[in-house]
Amino acid sequence: MGFAELILTGSWYLWWERRKFVHEGTVQNPTRSAVAIASLTINYLRATKKTVKVKSGWKKPPEDFLMLNVDASFNYIRSTGSTGAVLRDSAGSFVAAAANFFEHILDAPMAEAMALREGIALTQLIGCCKLVIHSNSQGVVETMQQGGSSATASAPIFEDCAYRMEDSSCSIEHCNRDINVVAHEVARVVMESELNCIWVDEPPSFILEHLVNDVILFGD
Repeated sequence: MGFAELILTGSWYLWWERRKFVHEGTVQNPTRSAVAIASLTINYLRATKKTVKVKSGWKKPPEDFLMLNVDASFNYIRSTGSTGAVLRDSAGSFVAAAANFFEHILDAPMAEAMALREGIALTQLIGCCKLVIHSNSQGVVETMQQGGSSATASAPIFEDCAYRMEDSSCSIEHCNRDINVVAHEVARVVMESELNCIWVDEPPSFILEHLVNDVILFGD
């Protein structure tokens, strides 16, 4: 990242935040501002390169919607699992995240189903009703697109997800793993720490770099 560009972007952003505070009386928390400045700088540098490599990664949801990315990890030896859920708005700004560890999981598909359930629970906790969900589990996405009906051991989990999604404007789509890197990192870290955590407004430090690299402001 160019230091000069970072300073210029940061100066402009602080000026813009000051104007917003004067006119609206609101200001972002420092962590969110830092992520926004870094994202703007990186995207500016990418856009001004003579040869631009198109990055396949996270893309923003429609305006007024939030994007929920969910992923899971599964340990076949111990039969333990972990889930990661990350919620961002249409500007790519971090809203909330949840990490959950489970001591008893039947298999990897069940862990992926539980990741969806824990992600939806997070959105309900913060009062979100307009939602796009991304999961890199084809089985989870197909099951939910068919109404949540399943003949597997995960059937009760899918039924719970379908029930929770009934009263919201919600859609679910399949995504590649490289689009789901932040949720994957949350699940990976919690598998090692075996802790259950929720973050609101301020992201955990271990995903800051991923959040900055993930945001695509230029393009569709």
